[in-house]
Amino acid sequence: MVSTPVGKLLRTFVPPAMLAMSANAMFNICDILIVGRGIGLDAIAALTCTFPVIILVSAIIALVNTGSGSQIAVLFADNKQEKAIQVFCNSFMMVITTGLLVTAVFEVYIEDLLRLCGASDVTLPYALEYMRIMLVSNVILFTMQGLGRVLHILGKTKLQIMVQVGGITTNIILDAIFVFVFKWGMTGAALSSIICECVSLLIFVIIFSRNSLFVHFAKRGFRLDKTIIKDTVLFGVPPFATNVCGCVVAFMINISLIGVGGEHGDMYMGTYAIVQRITQVLVSIVAGLGLGVQIISNFNIVKQNYIRVRSVLMWAILYAFIIMCAGYGFITIFADQLISTFTTDPQMIAIGVPALIIGLCTFPFVGSQMIAVSFFQAIRKPRASMTISLTRQLLFLIPMLIILPHLIGVTGVWWSMALADVASVTISWVMLYTETKKLSL
Repeated sequence: MVSTPVGKLLRTFVPPAMLAMSANAMFNICDILIVGRGIGLDAIAALTCTFPVIILVSAIIALVNTGSGSQIAVLFADNKQEKAIQVFCNSFMMVITTGLLVTAVFEVYIEDLLRLCGASDVTLPYALEYMRIMLVSNVILFTMQGLGRVLHILGKTKLQIMVQVGGITTNIILDAIFVFVFKWGMTGAALSSIICECVSLLIFVIIFSRNSLFVHFAKRGFRLDKTIIKDTVLFGVPPFATNVCGCVVAFMINISLIGVGGEHGDMYMGTYAIVQRITQVLVSIVAGLGLGVQIISNFNIVKQNYIRVRSVLMWAILYAFIIMCAGYGFITIFADQLISTFTTDPQMIAIGVPALIIGLCTFPFVGSQMIAVSFFQAIRKPRASMTISLTRQLLFLIPMLIILPHLIGVTGVWWSMALADVASVTISWVMLYTETKKLSL
């Protein structure tokens, strides 16, 4: 990685990460499409109520997965295998333990949480039916994702993609069978996920049981190390804080939509679920680009090859801009058709089209902000990456969600997202400029 041309490195590490990330996003789209067509619009609104809860659970698990991934990437670059095995095995135990505790606690309070997140008497039964099973599957899902991330760090990208894409494809097929054929409703949608996650996790466990991998399951690695646990949590704090803020934002969006929607609040929330899933595809592609950049930068930072780190960053920002421009252009042109794929309700289509066009209008520039977050994580400046993420959500978006919807109605929700992005992107550009000046010295 220290002498290979930057373009070749990006072509090696970025496409697999993009494919893996976008595959998850495409599954989420198929999932909500099947739910909407097979169960109904109330079920889509119910999924919106689950967003804040799912994000909160993700935040807690990300504390371990991201923290351990960052450590393993650095240790792999420095060829410190024994330490990397310890980090890997310790984090595996931490993810499972944390996942079980989170599941137990959330199962007790899930109904109250869903009510708090906007579930009505109509949508609550659907949301409960879905979340009861999904909470159980969380420990499986996040353990699987953590193992997949490590496999990517080790350069086994093709193997990672085969497992993840295969699992997602099977999930979509089972989802359709359980919902359309067996008529199992939200239970079927959740069951299809947990079955495929179990199979994918089993495959990953088999892969990491091989001693030939740089990191693998080893009895000596399962001795708890307080220093490793502390460092894992420390590195995981930025994504944890970001996801917690994401949970608050999802909650605020739900409350805002209910406030401006009145008796049609469920319809607004259902529309937002569709918009969010479409948006997630673009975000996940650039997130995959960011992950690839992070791995390459980690390795070159260890080798103190700062010129290459700067070069990777510049190319990534350019690629992110191109991806976001192309994606936004496509969404703008086909916004009506995209929303119509999920629903034939004319009111939902009328709400969803401007939501896409307005909410994503700043996305050509948001790509650089996402790359900035990954870059600062790679150069081991978690406070900087956390600052970029938190200012967007806490300093700008939440106040706007409180003010704008009351002034201009539901359109205010979409404009809040766009304006918050403008402010946050500006901050990320200033921080990137300052940091890259240092790298060029």
